[in-house]
Amino acid sequence: MKGAKGWSIAILLLWFAGALQQAVAYQISAGGVSPDFPLIVIVTLCLFADKRTGSIVGFLAGAIHGAIAGGHMAAYTITRTLIGFLVGWFTGMEFEGNIAVAFIVTAAATICTQLTFLLLTPRGAILPFLLATIGSAMYNGVLAIPLYALLKKVLDSPRH
Repeated sequence: MKGAKGWSIAILLLWFAGALQQAVAYQISAGGVSPDFPLIVIVTLCLFADKRTGSIVGFLAGAIHGAIAGGHMAAYTITRTLIGFLVGWFTGMEFEGNIAVAFIVTAAATICTQLTFLLLTPRGAILPFLLATIGSAMYNGVLAIPLYALLKKVLDSPRH
């Protein structure tokens, strides 16, 4: 993700993800599990970015999600910045990106983000939170597949 084209796409996707999170996420929940659209956008964008860009995208998405949630702004920005950095760092390794990688990385990133969020904002009932996290990880992974395929066509791969 380089240049004005990449940043324009990132800003539009982050704005759109924020709108979806606010208006649609809870309406399409299944079994009490709802998607995390800003997190999906972070991971899929950062699969085409480096550590620095991933951190910036994560920070922006965390600020957007925190503003939408109406609380825990610091927890959202910290967790999303961290996951953007980690996915950007992962992208620096030698691997061939494909939809399976997008699914796995998004699911793993969701679990890591939610566990870190749990440490920053303790909750009373941990087991339901963990079960919802696993369901959300699968949901986010599935939703990341079409977004990754679209971004693969639009953005240049970091290996080319």
